[in-house]
Amino acid sequence: MKYFSVGQEDHIRRCYAADSSKLLRTISGQEDHICRCYAADSSKLLRTISGQEDQICRCYAADSSKLLRTISGQEDHICRCYAADSSKLTGDQFVKMVLLDAVFIFELFLRNEEYLGDNSKYQDDFIICQPWLRAAIRRDLILLENQLPFSTLNDLYDCAMSNTDCKSFVDLSCRYFDKYKKNSRPGEKILHFTDLVRCFLSFKHPDLKSDQKAEPIKTLYSATMLHQAGIKFKPLPNVSLLDIRAWKPLSKVQTLLSDKKGKLLMPSLEIDNNTECLLRNLIALEQLHYPGEEYICRYVKLLDFLVDLENDVDLLIENKVIVSKLGDSKAVAELINGLCREMVEVSSTFDPLSKLLNDYYDSSWNKNKAYLVSVYFKNIWTGTGTVVGSLILFVTVTRFILYLLRY
Repeated sequence: MKYFSVGQEDHIRRCYAADSSKLLRTISGQEDHICRCYAADSSKLLRTISGQEDQICRCYAADSSKLLRTISGQEDHICRCYAADSSKLTGDQFVKMVLLDAVFIFELFLRNEEYLGDNSKYQDDFIICQPWLRAAIRRDLILLENQLPFSTLNDLYDCAMSNTDCKSFVDLSCRYFDKYKKNSRPGEKILHFTDLVRCFLSFKHPDLKSDQKAEPIKTLYSATMLHQAGIKFKPLPNVSLLDIRAWKPLSKVQTLLSDKKGKLLMPSLEIDNNTECLLRNLIALEQLHYPGEEYICRYVKLLDFLVDLENDVDLLIENKVIVSKLGDSKAVAELINGLCREMVEVSSTFDPLSKLLNDYYDSSWNKNKAYLVSVYFKNIWTGTGTVVGSLILFVTVTRFILYLLRY
């Protein structure tokens, strides 16, 4: 399977892939310590590994020739997965480069597993002991253009670690990308690390089954406008990004609903400096490989409708639907609004939700009720004053009526 469609690589990478040059500038001068498999100078990379295959494989109690044969047997498949220009490398050079890629990933994942079990280990390790660098490499490993087939990595790991009691490569991968993991195990078929993260964020449940009549969201009022009509946004922690619950079922199979009309339950979305990179790569992946199953695209499109301006972001932050680490609501709004740029229009299982919310907003009763609540019961003091004032008015009117009845 080819991870980039022929003739579309440059266009898609410009629209969706992260600016890897920025990352390389950040770690400039430290490539040898970090990740030689992503170094720009392939000749330097190959000189580094040349002649060291046996030494590398001895560290994993593996036969280097067996590992190299495993890679050679999948060379054509692997070549189609690299966005980088691998045509300049001979077959032998390319195989050695893939081996170095794989060994770096194995070592990184194994050290990460040991470090999470005992923080005193690897205190002097150049990567493990520096949180900013761990985050940068984690981000780099989910770039769609950097992917090795997961099946290839799994085969190499099984071969290299066959005589050890180490955890499986799937378990190590889940542990390494635990930041994105909710309550789901990945499916049996994993394309690569980007696909693994997508599985974590959009793990499947019956509500996601595509409806043949589903249509793209045509229009939806912003979060602020919906709030003015009485919609209450509430967070749902530790669930799939797609697990959005209204007071009416959004599909024939949905069973989990909010407990009150006008309450919309949404998963919490943490937005930091890596969020745009993550979502753009997931969007690109779905546009290429998951027609009809663009789960992340649907969620991002819904979010784009809800967020028009920074006051929409402020509202969602106040209600803990968005957890922002950017420190600027305007930056969050611009990030969300920019994600859908050049996204192909997709049918959405959230179309019934948009119609439900629009109908709620269009009801004059709901808007009038929300206005009265916001003016006279916006906090405990205003509410108490309203109740006391109403009681005084009631007593006064009652006494006046009784007075009139006497005469």
